[in-house]
Amino acid sequence: MQARKLFTALMLCVAIGFPQYASAGRFCPVTDSGAIRIDECKYSTNEECKRVTGTKGDCAVDQPPASTKAPFCLIMGAFEVCDKYQDYESCEVEAKKRLGNCVINPYYKNPDK
Repeated sequence: MQARKLFTALMLCVAIGFPQYASAGRFCPVTDSGAIRIDECKYSTNEECKRVTGTKGDCAVDQPPASTKAPFCLIMGAFEVCDKYQDYESCEVEAKKRLGNCVINPYYKNPDK
């Protein structure tokens, strides 16, 4: 239990300490052979990525946009589910089953407000 609290606190510190990662480019160029150039994921749109790099096909999405569907996220290591949990209790039940943690989704906007 103490390890879970420590892990949650660490994840929150990382999220606060590295906000520039969240605003980094989301599209990576793809070579003609289909390899994704993950060291060059610096483009904000697919069109910009294709235009600047001369990629013939679509660029690959590196960071999918954050989910705004539910107020709670289930975090399991590097994997997160942020579009399913409308209340903390259901998230916490699933977190115990999957050895994860529940956190408030910072991107959720309550439609009632």
